[in-house]
This record gives sequence, C-alpha cells and structure tokens, in this order.
Amino acid sequence: MKTGRKRKPGRRYASGDRVKAVRQDETRRVALEARMRVFGVGPELAGRDVMGSPLGRLLHWKIITPAQAEAGYDFALTLRDYLAASEGQRPSQGKASFLPSMRGTTGAEGPLRSQGRARAYMEALRDADNFDPMSPSVTSIVWDVCICENDRMRDRELGLLRTGLNALSRLLHRGLVAGRKETIG
Repeated sequence: MKTGRKRKPGRRYASGDRVKAVRQDETRRVALEARMRVFGVGPELAGRDVMGSPLGRLLHWKIITPAQAEAGYDFALTLRDYLAASEGQRPSQGKASFLPSMRGTTGAEGPLRSQGRARAYMEALRDADNFDPMSPSVTSIVWDVCICENDRMRDRELGLLRTGLNALSRLLHRGLVAGRKETIG
C-alpha cells in the first residue's frame, strides 16, 4: 500500500505528471462549479462568458443596460491599457482580467491615445460625482466594478454605479471619446 494522497485521475506523461489538457479541464470544471455555487446559476449559464465578469453578471440580471455595460467594458479596457502603458500598474489577474489582451497600445501613439480616453472618462465621472457630494464617490464605485471586479453592493451603490455608467455611456455614444482619440492619434 502506498502512503500519501490518492493520485488524481487522468492521462499522464511518462514522468507521471498529468497531461496539460487534463489539468486545464479540471481548472475549467472547478471554475464552473464555483460560479454555480456562488452565483446560484445552472451549469449552462455558468459556462457562458457573461458570468465571468461583474458587468456581464449585472447585465444578465438586468441591473444595468447593454449601453451601460458597453461603456463599462470600454472604460475598463481603456484604463487598464493606460495604466499598463504608463507603467502605473501592471496588468494582473485581479485587474480587469475578464477583458481580452491589450488593444492599440503598440507604437508611440498608444499611450497617448489611452491617456486621452482615460482623461475624458475620468472627467465624466468627476462631473457625475459633483451631482451629490454627500454620497459615496461614483468614480470609486465604477472603478471597483470595472477594474477591481467587485459586484457586491447595496441598492444605493447600484444607483451610483448606474449614474457613473450613464455618464460614461453618454460620453461614448456622443463620440467625444472617439473624437478625442482621433485628434491625439
């Protein structure tokens, strides 16, 4: 009889290590089980990409609109690219990890483009903060959801999140961000 833990099932290399595909399948299975347990959804919904991001979950539960989700995704992508390009922050697993790899930051104009977009978004959020100076910061709530992936909040914070995402959405759909992007790039 062998001592120690029982070996996990799956194909193995000659060295005894499990094959990469088996390890990846187990990782996916664990992630799906966690989504099903934490969010209380079925296996089909847990397997969809929408449950992998806080904005996707809020959109699925109809807490935010598609336009707000689009603005939130663009804000998260813009800020993540800007912070990575300016070396203010390295992209990490815990920072907007639900987004695809960096876009448009290659070349000399990449950081400037991200900087202009980031500045426009932060100005819009600052204006939204000025509506009610006694409430928690709209900027910090949008940042928590879009960048830090925190979607656990109370009703008042959800209202402030909607306010911030509406400000970003107006900016995005008016073309102010795109216009700023074209003048810089």
